[in-house]
Amino acid sequence: MKSVKKLWVVWVSASIYYLSLLLNEWVFGDSEFSFDVHWVFFPSGFRFVLVLLALESGALGIALGGILWNYQFHPDLGLDFALVTGFVAGFSPWLARHLSVSFLGLDREFKVVSPQTLLKISLLFATLSALLHQLWFFSQGLTENLALSFSVMALSNWAGTLLVLMAFKFIIQRYANSATDRQKF
Repeated sequence: MKSVKKLWVVWVSASIYYLSLLLNEWVFGDSEFSFDVHWVFFPSGFRFVLVLLALESGALGIALGGILWNYQFHPDLGLDFALVTGFVAGFSPWLARHLSVSFLGLDREFKVVSPQTLLKISLLFATLSALLHQLWFFSQGLTENLALSFSVMALSNWAGTLLVLMAFKFIIQRYANSATDRQKF
């Protein structure tokens, strides 16, 4: 039963990540700065949340969703490219989470996290993800200016992460207020 639940979390994570990539492409697809670098990349926010909450299962789902996305939308780059890029997409938030536990004092079970801690973790995540992606893209000859593409990708990852976190906060507050209102009757 436990493995069925983990498989379910992997599948849901892969689906959420893949759908967020589709939505991001639809909204921001025409505004690429360089190869796979958008000015706002909110799928990074979903990667952030999925790995914080679902740990390795979330990271594996992200990797699978990323592999499918890259193989489907960049078939000319081959399966190897899709596999490594998907791995980087899933591994980078997982690594950022572990570094946050070790160096930023994040609670391993994510029970107590302040907004300031979330801000630090999201900045670490956005930077690490951009660095690993851009090093990979540069090694493949897909990025001409490594420093500039890294900077834009880090900022777009962080902007996307903050947008997703704010949306979750709004939804949670709205739901909590609705539940409180219903209890008053």
